[in-house]
Amino acid sequence: MAVNKLESTNFLREELSIFNSIHNMVVAVDYQGRVIIFNPTSERVFNYPAEKALGRPIWEVVPFTGLPKVLQTGKSHIGRKFVVGNALYVVNRTPIIRNNTIVGAIGVAQEVSELQHLAQELKEIRELNCLLENIFNSTHEGYIVVNNDGQVIMLNRPMAELLGVTIETALGRHIREITPDNRLHQILWTGKLQYGEVVRIRGKETVVMRSPLYNQGKMIGAVSKVLFQEVGQLLVLAERISSQRRNFSCPTILPHGSQAARYTVDNLIGASMNMLRLKETIRRVAQSPSTVLIRGESGTGKELVAHALHAASPRHRGPFIKVNCAAVPENLLESELFGYQEGAFTGAKKGGQIGKFEQANGGTIFLDEIGDMPLAMQAKILRVLQEKEVERLGDSRPRPVDVRIVAATNRDLEELIRQGHFREDLYYRLNVVSLYIPPLRERTEDLSLLVNHFIKKFNQEFGLLVRDLSPEVWEMLGAYDWPGNVRELENVMERAFNLVEGDIIEIKHMPHYLQKLSQGKKRALSNHTLTALLREVEKEALLEALATAGGNKMRAAKALGISRAWLYKKMKQYGIRL
Repeated sequence: MAVNKLESTNFLREELSIFNSIHNMVVAVDYQGRVIIFNPTSERVFNYPAEKALGRPIWEVVPFTGLPKVLQTGKSHIGRKFVVGNALYVVNRTPIIRNNTIVGAIGVAQEVSELQHLAQELKEIRELNCLLENIFNSTHEGYIVVNNDGQVIMLNRPMAELLGVTIETALGRHIREITPDNRLHQILWTGKLQYGEVVRIRGKETVVMRSPLYNQGKMIGAVSKVLFQEVGQLLVLAERISSQRRNFSCPTILPHGSQAARYTVDNLIGASMNMLRLKETIRRVAQSPSTVLIRGESGTGKELVAHALHAASPRHRGPFIKVNCAAVPENLLESELFGYQEGAFTGAKKGGQIGKFEQANGGTIFLDEIGDMPLAMQAKILRVLQEKEVERLGDSRPRPVDVRIVAATNRDLEELIRQGHFREDLYYRLNVVSLYIPPLRERTEDLSLLVNHFIKKFNQEFGLLVRDLSPEVWEMLGAYDWPGNVRELENVMERAFNLVEGDIIEIKHMPHYLQKLSQGKKRALSNHTLTALLREVEKEALLEALATAGGNKMRAAKALGISRAWLYKKMKQYGIRL
């Protein structure tokens, strides 16, 4: 037996020239654990010469190696990692067996950074291809591409719908079989760009551009692009541009530090009766100068509604300024809202500072979380509403302001008035027009629209191609009460996109508290009411968020998509103490 092992060792040494030419690190030992192969890459990595390593026990050369364990057990180590210096390596260690006898062990390692570099390059290429495919399919313009033989090699959904075909049946067919636009094929002979031609396709007069495609100076095909699916669209656009040129001589310049509204009524996702009424009310109310009070639970989208009000109003060219009344410390709120003069207090900026109300002049100021505003500040806001002017700190001169005030709260203002925490006269000044945003549980018919909106949004952000949710996830989302409303749904979907591997989101990609709701459904039907189970899941979600946030209530509330006040209320309800 010893002779056989010796013969095997000699055989391995004879193959040393092969291992010396391998870029990977290769180390081998005989049945006694002595080094018999130590290739140049191993010398470089371990900073140990081969002539000194050969014949020595492996544990004296590489103390941390697992090769002796492989010799003892005969079991391979696959994908093990180790660090040398600042580099990370992955190694496969396997026993060397001849005639059913372990005669040695060999380890082959590669630096992970090389693999990571290749993987990163592949990932970037995939992400770029995904982005280009999303752009190609999401545009309203129709595209169709043919090769030099006139065969369709690409087309997007708008073009397929215009031609009355499907993408699958059109690919590979000759262009003349699926469209009357025969001149695209002619470009393959002429190589000349054709721009702005009118082509009748299935009874519609469309505006088309055709262009040859080149690769390294050689024509490889042609593309046809439908600029307008109806000539009427072009005429409307021309009239709109002409009208803008007549009525708009210079661009609007917003004051320094101000911003425009980022959302419109169209960004409000929902087709339920509640949401349709809300959208119509926003369009009507936006045209008036009246103060608006937006009410709704945390996470329902009050800020989005404020943006939409401003964007649809005659003030849309003016600034849109947001102030979170709960986030600004009480001692800084007055200077934040009204500004201050130079020297008004210790640390005041040289030259003073303009306040939010003056920044919003000619536009809209959005006072979020108005229910958390201190009483002293409420009196000063009331004066602005009545007198349409502000006084900076340290200044006695009133300054007129032309602003529309939009306020929002998730608090019960009537109860705050009874408790003496909110001024009744300010309440009536703010509550000229009241908009109520229904919570998600009151418009569950909008759930599918919202989910599909977030799938489209996160597909673009993450570079993925998620198609749908599994039936179990749809059922679970429909049964949940959504205390954090749309914000919580968005957080749940974003979490799923961080975990999903394929194109379907499954139960395992959901937060633990929602998984528990799904797992406990059958038990709930036999032992509990659904309401009891929802309370149990809600309490579990609170405990999980608080544990993850290390007891920080602000972070926990943000993770759940609810306000800190609502978090305190729920903690009290379930007897949670930290």
